Amino acid sequence: MTDLYYDKPSMKTILLFGLRRSGNHFLISTILQQCSNYVHINDVNLDYNSYMKYKNIKQTLQRKDNQWTGFKDTECVIISMENKQINKEEIDKFRIIDNCHIIMLLRTPYCHFSSVWKVYKKSQKHLLDIIKLWKIYAKLYLNNNSSIINVLYDEYSINENYRTNILNKIGFDNIKIDKKKTIAYQESSFQNEKEQRNVYKSLENCVFKDDKTFLNLVQDEEIKELYKAIQLIKTN
Repeated sequence: MTDLYYDKPSMKTILLFGLRRSGNHFLISTILQQCSNYVHINDVNLDYNSYMKYKNIKQTLQRKDNQWTGFKDTECVIISMENKQINKEEIDKFRIIDNCHIIMLLRTPYCHFSSVWKVYKKSQKHLLDIIKLWKIYAKLYLNNNSSIINVLYDEYSINENYRTNILNKIGFDNIKIDKKKTIAYQESSFQNEKEQRNVYKSLENCVFKDDKTFLNLVQDEEIKELYKAIQLIKTN
């Protein structure tokens, strides 16, 4: 009887760019639920040389925050970058890697900004930093040429078909998700269910609709126009 030999599936590499309070860890949680042997390198700077170094180092942890860790012989490694500029030159170095997927996560603005305002105790600096980066991400989202997988968190969190389509693009089939299963740092900014729902409405109906300081910071015509354009393509 002739022995059959099968090529070992290549490790899946997922590079995730997302702003803080935009749903990074919910997205990561749903991805990790599709894997049995993985490493999550959380909130680091993307660096090809570090990737090449640590892919040859034996796995000792499933998650490492703010530092690289070994992921040799794992099924999947997720490398997440939070509040980082998207370095196209560094990304291009990863394009030669087999089974590598690049994701950019975006959350609709008034949901996102409300969460930032709440969590960072109404810090204008934190919110202004996020607004600046949100505009950059939104423009990339709208001008993406399909080399990066766009994910709109608000749609991903409620629309099963949209979620399945995204996970299919990353190469997952037979998808199973338990929304009650969570990972570190995965929690809503608002504990009250009514407030959670309000966050997903328009600026005029959001949690901080009566907060003049918040409104002065987020009432921006460029944000409004970018959001309008994103809504037109959100389910693509």
